Amino acid sequence: MILQPEDFWSFYEWLMRPESFLESAFLQGIVLFVLAIVIGLMVGYIISANRYGPGEGFYAVARAVRDLVRFDLPGTSAHRVYALAKLAFKEAIRRRVLFVVGLFVALLLLAGWYLNPESSDPARLYISFVLTATNYLILALALFISAFSLPNDIKSRTIYTIVTKPVRATEIVLGRMLGFMAVGTVMLVPMGLASYLFVSRGLSHQHLEVVDVVEEADGTLVGETDFVQDHKHGFTIYRDVDAEGNPLGTYSGLTDVVRGHRHIVKRDADGNFEILPPEPLRARIPSYGVIQFYDRGGNNKEAGVDIGAERLPGGYGSAGISRVIGLSGGSRKVQHGYVEGGTLGKAEFTFQNVTPERYPNGLQLDLSLRAYRSYKGDIESGIRGSVTMKHPTKDIESNPKTFVINEYEVDELNLDTEVQGTDNNKTRDLNVFEDLVDENGQLLVVIKCLDRSQYVGVTQSGVYLRAGENPFWWNLTKAYVSIWLQMTIVIAFGVMFSTFLSGPVAMVATFACVLLGFSAEQVYDTRHFIDSGIERGGGPIESMVRLLRQDAMTTQLDVDTTAARVIKITDAGIVYSLDAIATALPNLPKMVGTAEYAASGFDIFGALLLRHAAATLGYCLLAFIISYFFLKSREIAA
Repeated sequence: MILQPEDFWSFYEWLMRPESFLESAFLQGIVLFVLAIVIGLMVGYIISANRYGPGEGFYAVARAVRDLVRFDLPGTSAHRVYALAKLAFKEAIRRRVLFVVGLFVALLLLAGWYLNPESSDPARLYISFVLTATNYLILALALFISAFSLPNDIKSRTIYTIVTKPVRATEIVLGRMLGFMAVGTVMLVPMGLASYLFVSRGLSHQHLEVVDVVEEADGTLVGETDFVQDHKHGFTIYRDVDAEGNPLGTYSGLTDVVRGHRHIVKRDADGNFEILPPEPLRARIPSYGVIQFYDRGGNNKEAGVDIGAERLPGGYGSAGISRVIGLSGGSRKVQHGYVEGGTLGKAEFTFQNVTPERYPNGLQLDLSLRAYRSYKGDIESGIRGSVTMKHPTKDIESNPKTFVINEYEVDELNLDTEVQGTDNNKTRDLNVFEDLVDENGQLLVVIKCLDRSQYVGVTQSGVYLRAGENPFWWNLTKAYVSIWLQMTIVIAFGVMFSTFLSGPVAMVATFACVLLGFSAEQVYDTRHFIDSGIERGGGPIESMVRLLRQDAMTTQLDVDTTAARVIKITDAGIVYSLDAIATALPNLPKMVGTAEYAASGFDIFGALLLRHAAATLGYCLLAFIISYFFLKSREIAA
């Protein structure tokens, strides 16, 4: 999992952006909110002027604004909102929406037939499946019930029974939104419990026997487990010692990591082996550092070695074009920066708050690295790297610890707190917390590639100190909270469109907003290519012309100069319009991407959920105000 630059921000940094307030989520949210209200008032005036005339149309809009501020908002009753929400809840239940839970359970029962049993990481596969299935089912349900409810009431004229009573438009809108959110919440709870049971039981297994056990010269026992669920483990176990360091008659240790898990292996004094169930699923709490690259001459650089087209606009280089939009938009995409082997090139990470209290059991360094070969080399041995701990300001460092890069897997390195190293080129024993960590709690960790003319790929999120772990059930709960936030946005937009459109049209409009939100990154990339002038097929018109003419996307457009200019100007207008719309819409891929944290075994940190919750609240508030004015307009028309 590769994090983007803004993923490292705290909630305050995302909201206020102290170094660049103009790019803050708070300011851009206010601008978006005001702009939407202004455009809404303009549209409302045009409709009212067409219906009542220019003068009376202005007073109609003014009266609607006055009613909202002076009467409806202050007079909104929580009791009436609750009653209307309860009514919407019962209405949705009568439509038999609970069958979605049964459909989800049926999918889980059938999933075992289709999920690959030989997957290299079944935990990731199972978690991704349950979260993706839940996401699509709940969003589809939210889209359906929110878009059709109010239009059906207006069509059947049951809405007029409500509006003739002392009920305000604000209460109708809030009641609908809260009622449908309650329906989604009631359905998410059993789906979450079923998901937890499915993942836990699906990964549960037991190895019963050990084979080929050999005692090494140092007294350790090496062997293998039996073959269960298409895999087996190798293990090395060590003799246990008492508190005084005296050897005991028992052994214990861990198996190798196979298919994303491992087991504890024990042998008692009678020679009987016991293989415990797999270690429980975990949610790592990473502590990320600040990365600094150095080239082959030892000079600091903003980015690592570029092994391909990784810094094109919209591409994946660390020097790509940055675009950070407060509530919705995209960001600079980051891919691995590479360090050249056998030179002074390196990637240096500065970690904060490295204290014995935070790491009582020593430092656990997790590495997710890539390897790039400029020649074939020894494929079986792999590319070697090294890890060195250094003092930030003094010439003190530990001896390098070597490892072999395992691509697409997380290497877990235990960094001993008592190590050997050099202090001003003098060899001595070092204590990490006393000798290598400065007074501010900072520690440098240096990653190098040892094989000449080979390269190691590093990202800021690919190297971290594990500060602890959270239980899997809590991380899965947070993933479901993210799904609930997505559902809330879809419901708010569905209710908003249903106040002035028919049911099918409201559903299509809401779906279009969701689709544009999911396509935001592609729109940003297309705009970046147009801005940079790089030939990548152009916009929609140019792409259609190339498709009809069967022209390559990287060549010059082979048409008349005037026609080419008209096509490019038209494409730019279309792309910039889509870019503005996509920027204003919620960036649902960011919320959907939260599931990647749980599937990859990383803790979903609170700042991320808080940012998503703040964005959801902003969009729901905007949808509420727009829904109010359109509903008032329909009541006046009635």
